Amino acid sequence: MVADKPLTLAARAPDDIVRLFNAAWAAGDVDRALALVADEAVYTLHLSDDLMPIGGETVGRANIEAALRQVRRDYDYLLYRPLGLHANGNTVRHQVEFMYRHRRSGEILSGRFRMVMRVEHGQIVRAEEYHDRAKVEAFLRLFGQ
Repeated sequence: MVADKPLTLAARAPDDIVRLFNAAWAAGDVDRALALVADEAVYTLHLSDDLMPIGGETVGRANIEAALRQVRRDYDYLLYRPLGLHANGNTVRHQVEFMYRHRRSGEILSGRFRMVMRVEHGQIVRAEEYHDRAKVEAFLRLFGQ
């Protein structure tokens, strides 16, 4: 009996790629998560870049990596739970239940946000992150500065 060969990333379904990314990110394995991001990927965090440097659009894996590593330095991830992944072609939508502790203030930010990711050839090429903007920006004005 011949063992099945593991699928290459390019052969995996888009929702599998997003699941792999989320599992790595939830575990704090930034390197493994970023290995699934295309070199010229675009990440848009729909929050004010005046309140959070990563807010707005970030282009390129190196820039995305710098921004995401800064978020990990600023916040302890107490909970990061993806919910309800739905794929439609190369687009994967899901929610994330989260609870973060702002390291400097010790304050907790929790809730849910929506992610829309596009996957091509086994890599994430676009990610859009939508939060309750008023809530998160109020938190950032109080504790993020």
